[in-house]
Amino acid sequence: MRMLIILGALAATLVAAAPARADHNSAASNSGASNSTESSLDIDLKLGTNGFSFGSRLFGRDGYAGGAWLNGRTRPDGFALDGRLERDGKAHNFKLNIDVDEWLRRAARWWGPGLTDL
Repeated sequence: MRMLIILGALAATLVAAAPARADHNSAASNSGASNSTESSLDIDLKLGTNGFSFGSRLFGRDGYAGGAWLNGRTRPDGFALDGRLERDGKAHNFKLNIDVDEWLRRAARWWGPGLTDL
């Protein structure tokens, strides 16, 4: 389950960073420049026993173009994700806290009243 969450978070970060890359490529082709623009993508991935950190930055001909970060960690009662997406001088932060044990308690109450005294 933990590996599925990590892989899903990594895929979401890559999808979120893709529009910045597409905008950068279309701007170069519209200006008459060749398709081989000078750009680089910096990716940083750290995996730990209870969490992960994934970050990426995109640099173009004019310097820093944007980036995305995603951090995740497991807790005794669930997991938490937080991240940041930067593009065009604007930044968007998000946090997601999931309490899995509370969901399980509610499901147990819904499926069988009196089965558990949680």
